[in-house]
Parts: sequence; structure tokens; C-alpha cells
Amino acid sequence: MNSRVKSAVRRMFAIARKEMLVLFRNRAARILITVPPLAQIVIFGWAATMEVRNVDVAVLNHDNGRWSREIIHRLQGSSTFRSIRPLPGEYALRPVIERQEALLALVFDAEFSRRIEAGLEADFQVILDGRRSNAAQIAAYYLDTVVDDVSRGTPRAAASKTGGPPALDARLRCWFNPNLEFQWYFLPNLIGILSFMIGLVVTGLTVARERETGTFDQLLVSPAEPAEIALAKLVPGCLISLAHGSIFLLIAVFGFGVPFNGAVFLLYLSMLVFALACGGVGLMISSFSSTQQQAFLGAFTVGVPCILISGAVTPILNMPVFLQQVSQLNPLRHFIVICQGLFLKDITSAAMLTSLGKILLTSVVTVAVAVWVFTRKA
Repeated sequence: MNSRVKSAVRRMFAIARKEMLVLFRNRAARILITVPPLAQIVIFGWAATMEVRNVDVAVLNHDNGRWSREIIHRLQGSSTFRSIRPLPGEYALRPVIERQEALLALVFDAEFSRRIEAGLEADFQVILDGRRSNAAQIAAYYLDTVVDDVSRGTPRAAASKTGGPPALDARLRCWFNPNLEFQWYFLPNLIGILSFMIGLVVTGLTVARERETGTFDQLLVSPAEPAEIALAKLVPGCLISLAHGSIFLLIAVFGFGVPFNGAVFLLYLSMLVFALACGGVGLMISSFSSTQQQAFLGAFTVGVPCILISGAVTPILNMPVFLQQVSQLNPLRHFIVICQGLFLKDITSAAMLTSLGKILLTSVVTVAVAVWVFTRKA
């Protein structure tokens, strides 16, 4: 390494050290980069779940026979359903749903049990609260599972076993997440989401803070070149992202019991490349911003759409085709693939290198464009 390169490295190290000191000596900045991310991963770990629990059910039972009572008893014995509320008449159905006192209501007619005992088909009505569409669909699936289990003991089911062909026996096996724990799916995604926003905000505030405090011109007349200044400002964001990633990893594995089946080295390598990509985007935002408020709003303007099309919240295959193509430019999408693979299934080398290569390409482009924008604005 020649003297010119050594001098450039020393200047970049001095600027990066100055940025770290500014961050950790500022009380507001310390709180911003420590409290919200840690609070979010703990809160989201418990609160963010697609499971439906504590469901209140209203029942209008005109039948009061064996089979309607059996379904009601099964619901009462399930941990999913919290309370079963009997209704006095049809006039009470609409109010109990409108006031959100029940997520679903069951209506059994007077012939329900009699038809089952006669070996005939029997129907009952299920009324769902469509305002809570996701919870209603999941609760309806739970109800369908209970009803299917009850139907196996009906006279018609017994007759079909003795006189007809055997019923189909479908046995489900869930790979990588046997109990379908939502935390196992969401917490690895949350590591990517929080690291992404931290990288955008921390790096995005650097240049804007210099402009706002009046030290940007002083920085430009220093011996460091504009490109060196820009690259040095990426270092604090990368280091903080790696530190937060380490904390998130420990909380997810030891705090919430999420399994980690991959190599820790590969996770840190991915986090470093991903942090560079996030820092490049943040530096571009900061270069266009005159104040820290503009940089902060710009980070959220870019960050929220990237999170929504990353596959962390909703499946990418459910999106329009053009959004699926646009999401290929999003480094968060590929980092989530790596996180999911390393945590749950020990991702293959080919899949790992493919996703890591896409993040690396995004890092090169974003950092190059960010440095170019910074030098043009300097």
C-alpha cells in the first residue's frame, strides 16, 4: 500500500471516528439509535402475530340437540375461542356483530341434529365480521377444523367407512417451522427491516447535519477529498447496523427461541454488504437534503415502500408483476431471503450466493451513485 493510499485511509478513519463521536456524544442521537430499535424487536416479537386468539363467538341455537351442543363444546374447549355467548333470538345477531362483541356468530336451525342422526346433510350458518377480514378468515379456518373433527363421528361418516371406499387420509407436515410459529417467520424479517431503517436514518442524517450546523464547508476545505468524505460517512452506519444485527440475533435466538441453522459468518457477511447498500441510499438522500428533518422524512419516504415490496409483510407473489420486478432492485428483499434461509433451513450455497450477489451489485451501484451525487453537491 503506497503512501497516497495510506494517507487517504487515515483521513477516512479520522472522519469516521469524528462521525461516531458526534453520534454518541449527542443525547438525542444516542436515544434514536438505541431505544427505538431494541423496543421494536421486543414489542413486535410479542405483538406482531398473524395468529388469532381470544375469539368471542355468538350462538343462536334453535336445535339444542346432540350435534349442535357437541360443536359448541368443542369450541369451548379450544384455546382459540375465549367465550361462547348464547343469543335469545335473530334480532340479537346484528347488534352483537356491529358492536364487535363477537368475531363470528353461529346459527343452528331446529332440524340440524335430527338430519345428522338420519344420515342426511346438515347445514348451519356462520356470520363473520368482515371489518376484521384477516382474523375472520383464520377463525373460520379454526372453526372448519373443529366441525370436520366432529363430522368424523356422525352416523353418515360411520356408514361410509363400513359400506363404501375408505376416506382420504391427508397428513400434513410443515418443514422448517413444524408448529407454524409466526415469530419464527417474522423475527428474521424484522432484523432486516430494522437494520434497513437504521442504515437509512443514521447515514441519511450525516451530510444534512453538517449543512444544518454549518460545518459542511469546513469539512470540504479539509485535506480529505469529497469522495473520501462520502465513503467515510458510510462507516458509522455500517458499524451500527452490525451492532444492532448482533443484538437482534441474540434476542431472536435466546429471547424468543427462533432456531438458527446457518453459519454466523455468512450472516455477518450479508449484514455488512446489506449495510453498505442501505448506507448508499441514505447518503444519496442526505446529499439532496438541506436539513436533518428533510433527511429523516426522505429516509421514511424511501424506506416504507421498500419494506412493503420486500416480502417481509406480504408475499411477493401476491403483488402485481411489475412490482415483483421492481422488488428485484430492493436489497431488503434479498437480505430477507438470506435471513430466512440461515435461520430456518441452512440455505444452500447457490441460493446464498445468488441473493448475496444481488445485494452486492445494489451496494456497488448505490455507493457509486451516492459518492457521485455527494461530489457534485460538494
